[in-house]
Amino acid sequence: MNEKLILKAAEEEFISKGYSGAKTTVIARKAGVTHAMLHYYYRTKENLFQKVFQEKVHIIANSFEGIFDENLPFEEIIRAFIEKHFNTIMENNGLVNFVYNEVRSNKENSALLREILLPKVLHVFNRFETVMDREVSKGTIKAVKPMELFMNIITLNLSASLFFSISGIVGVINDPEHDEDLLKRKREDNVQFILYSLRA
Repeated sequence: MNEKLILKAAEEEFISKGYSGAKTTVIARKAGVTHAMLHYYYRTKENLFQKVFQEKVHIIANSFEGIFDENLPFEEIIRAFIEKHFNTIMENNGLVNFVYNEVRSNKENSALLREILLPKVLHVFNRFETVMDREVSKGTIKAVKPMELFMNIITLNLSASLFFSISGIVGVINDPEHDEDLLKRKREDNVQFILYSLRA
């Protein structure tokens, strides 16, 4: 139980302040444990950070897998992929900024990101290439490289995440029910935009 409380507090501290700004004394206080107890579980700030960082990188990596069934109609495959990535980004506030900042400031974090993320991305690329080639041969979509498709999807989803983050900070959007409805509409807009851009 203590370990879970420490991890939750560490996640909040690292995501909001980054590795350099986070303090283990603050993490211990937020978790309701002594600093000695935190040290007992994780020994060092670096160990605790790496536990949080790796977990967040795995969340990003898993968002690229989507719900992939090659027997589904092509548009349903695209929809499932976009929706899963969109939902992952929106449900993990600050995730992308946290990982981006820590990768920029630490080469070891950058190497770890590549090690975890690249195999997942390449695997999905290969699967997408198969179904996209099939659709191109049928004349239902334009010839588009999987990388270009991924760039479009990720850019759309991240821009939505950035908008909601800024809107929350300045208080433009603060009604939870309205936010949820707006999120659903934006997610559907992204799906339709991508599908339209692919049509032959």
